[in-house]
Amino acid sequence: LGPSGHLGAPTSGRGRMAAMLGAEFRGPAMVTVCYFLVYYGFMVLQLRLRGDAERRAESRGEAFDRYSTRDKGAIMGDRTFLNSLEQMGAFLASLWLCAFCVSPDLATVLGSVAVVARLLFPVFWSRGPSGNWNMLVELSTQPYYLAVFGMLGAVALWALFDVNVTELSAGYTVLSVLGVYVLLFVLAFALGVMLHMATRGAYGNSIVGSESD
Repeated sequence: LGPSGHLGAPTSGRGRMAAMLGAEFRGPAMVTVCYFLVYYGFMVLQLRLRGDAERRAESRGEAFDRYSTRDKGAIMGDRTFLNSLEQMGAFLASLWLCAFCVSPDLATVLGSVAVVARLLFPVFWSRGPSGNWNMLVELSTQPYYLAVFGMLGAVALWALFDVNVTELSAGYTVLSVLGVYVLLFVLAFALGVMLHMATRGAYGNSIVGSESD
């Protein structure tokens, strides 16, 4: 216990880490809290949609299996929650790298865009025909990728060329974020295509072999 009777050394009423980071990191910290709030909200959505799907199956006299169900509501709930889980690492890494290496303000703005875009994912999905996936979902996913790639690209420019995009004029900052979004999107897509070409042969041969047996 510290002299004040609390755990740890006193830090003038604030946690030691908060005092080390400074007030400029409150924005990224709040964005992080909001992301997890949305994440757990999606968990509730998933459970409730799964319950709806189970009741629909029972009303038809069918057994409900959460792993093989083709219920559109259950699928949307699963993809909404799992997509937020899958993207969590990339989002948090890009947010805090940008905050520490480039600008907490830029991280706050782009991080907020990502959280709002993520929040709209199930809303846009549910607007499709019969609740199916539809192109409106891209109004959620593309702004999200813009924010994440924008933050990662800003970090890359700082790391490779010692350029801080926030020290440019506002117009050039926006153009830089858009530019690195397009560049990283293309590079990621090209890398995926090359990996597909390098690995698809093994699985294609097994399919041909199994069909010929």
